[in-house]
Amino acid sequence: MSDRETVGFLATVSLFEGWAEADLTELANVARRRTPREGEILWRQGDDAREMAVVVEGGLAATLRGAGDRAHVIGLAGPRDVVGEIGLLDGGAHSMTVEVTQDATLLILGKQDIAALLASGHPAAFSLKRRLAHVFAERLRNQLRHLAGTPVESVDAPRNAQVPIPAELEECRPPDSAYVRRMASFHEFDPAALWGFLTSGTYARCAAGRTLVTEGSPSPACFLTINGAVEKVIVRADRRVRVGLAGPGKAFGYEGLIDGRPSPITAITRERVLLLVLPADPFRQLFNSEDAVSRVFLDVIQRDMVSTLRQTLNPFARRTWPSDAETGLSLRPG
Repeated sequence: MSDRETVGFLATVSLFEGWAEADLTELANVARRRTPREGEILWRQGDDAREMAVVVEGGLAATLRGAGDRAHVIGLAGPRDVVGEIGLLDGGAHSMTVEVTQDATLLILGKQDIAALLASGHPAAFSLKRRLAHVFAERLRNQLRHLAGTPVESVDAPRNAQVPIPAELEECRPPDSAYVRRMASFHEFDPAALWGFLTSGTYARCAAGRTLVTEGSPSPACFLTINGAVEKVIVRADRRVRVGLAGPGKAFGYEGLIDGRPSPITAITRERVLLLVLPADPFRQLFNSEDAVSRVFLDVIQRDMVSTLRQTLNPFARRTWPSDAETGLSLRPG
């Protein structure tokens, strides 16, 4: 594959949608070509994440160790799919083993290259963060759908519908800025940009045991927990599976605002909480802008989505599977 062909191929990958040719050329210049054979292991679950791969040709399978240390296929990837990005984004280990199922051609992007791009203020960095949010939202929906076993009935609503903020919320004054800056989740952010994000919405308190987001219904807002905790669950009949916990500095309710679909989770306050509330309009403004405040916002959302994706794999690992048949999960961005 020539340099020009590589640039042309990257332009067709959903993750790099809308990139200028110059940005794609720069990306192609740092990508390494690799041609693994069927049966080769790219990396194993728990290995340090040093790279991600874009599939040009061939096929890959992602497997997860489950009960009894048995490996189960969690997702499949083919041309134009991307694998391995989770570990690069949160600095953790690879969450799954990736094996080549069909002789493949891959473009490999290193950890430092991706980190440098995402840390820049270049328009391509904002575009990539937004595309990653869409990819992760779809992947999270896939994982939750298969974890639940059956889909929940969705409540249709226009894509830009204004959903009322829950009456259970009691609007209140913002917390002290020094308190927020001391929160561990926000230490690495520029204080001025962080405060710009934290003053983009309103603040509210809510008692324990209240449902703020309902699976299958449009989300009323993106919420950020300032103190207290909110459980993110999926409910089927009398069975409730916790898929995440939004403690201080963690967000919830954003998936439907990203992709315009109903919420894939139910969010219930575990105790009395203080929340930052970002309804649809301010959410979209932050999501689509390209300034320092939006960079903080996108990083908060990205970090939370990566953490949630890892957490939703935990019930899969504990699950006793009836066979080694694949689950039907896909690594494709949708």
